[in-house]
Amino acid sequence: MKGAMLKTANLRTIADNVDQVAIRQYLINRGILSLREQELQGIVRLVSYFAGEQVDLNHVYIGYSMPEISKEFDLLLFDKSHHIINIELKSDVNYAEEKVEKQLINNKYYLAAVATSVKLFTYNSDSDRLYTLNHQNKLTSFSMLSMASFLNSEFYKRMIAFKSVDLGDLDQIFNAKSYLVSPFQQTFEFLKGNYTLTHHQRLLQDEMLATQNSGIYAVRTPAGIGKPLMLYDTFKQVRKVNAALLVHVGKLNATQEGLRRHQGWQILPIRQFIKKLKAAKLQAFDYIFVDEAQKLSVKNVNTMCRYFAKNTAIVFLIGDPNQKSKTSDNNNYYFSTIMPAFGNENVKALKLTHSAFDTKK
Repeated sequence: MKGAMLKTANLRTIADNVDQVAIRQYLINRGILSLREQELQGIVRLVSYFAGEQVDLNHVYIGYSMPEISKEFDLLLFDKSHHIINIELKSDVNYAEEKVEKQLINNKYYLAAVATSVKLFTYNSDSDRLYTLNHQNKLTSFSMLSMASFLNSEFYKRMIAFKSVDLGDLDQIFNAKSYLVSPFQQTFEFLKGNYTLTHHQRLLQDEMLATQNSGIYAVRTPAGIGKPLMLYDTFKQVRKVNAALLVHVGKLNATQEGLRRHQGWQILPIRQFIKKLKAAKLQAFDYIFVDEAQKLSVKNVNTMCRYFAKNTAIVFLIGDPNQKSKTSDNNNYYFSTIMPAFGNENVKALKLTHSAFDTKK
């Protein structure tokens, strides 16, 4: 259930109010429910640099979180032409500059999709230092303790000239689908990394990557989760430091053939994979991802169980247990049978010494 809509706030109202109870009530009334105390103090300190009313500190979105993706921004200001100023708040004098740079670059990717222009800043209230990105996306900074540096800074000049407005519900502006791509339909964007995973995709990916022991693991991927992007992103990460194989249950499509030929990805159709297992000619892999596993025959799963009982690898059988196979009722019966064993988990280990229908307790 969606919570109250986030409304814009006036930073001066927050900074000038000494009554903590009144401040918190003001924030609650604006739908700002997750502002931490150190962030609140960072706002107070930042506002102190703008003593006069010439800088408009009204109509500021505080702690906006994008739907589905769970990407959060500390402070966002929009003008009527959709120019954006983003200010991130830090309160640790030892906070790594590499993390600051990475966050601002990441924020730029999300904001550029909805903005005419984007200016990004990070204010560290403990060090009184302000950071921004130059035209090469490299981090630059200056000390705000120097008033001359502050008044001559791009940050001050931008804030002086900026006329922020209330755009209403930001969820109507930020569409998660704008940041999701298909590795099959937008392959170039996928390879460049111009996409993000939803919260649910990341949870499933994290559960898979947390697997440390060799064996075969059934992975259920409910319909609508965006399995191709999650799977191919996981494979792209894993193959950087591990020997990894992607197996597709069916014939390879043009994109899969292209990834194999031009990107060096190890991809096999299920028929070749099973043939190599039976002949004991499969090269050693650390990870094997079997996609569309709901289409697997029980016979093929048992072949895998016998092979990997003697050969080490982390094997994921990835599929939707509720998706019926077009080839055989028995194929669907395999995933349907093990589904109750999942419980609240999405990844479940199979026993390798018994039939494919057995799962570890």
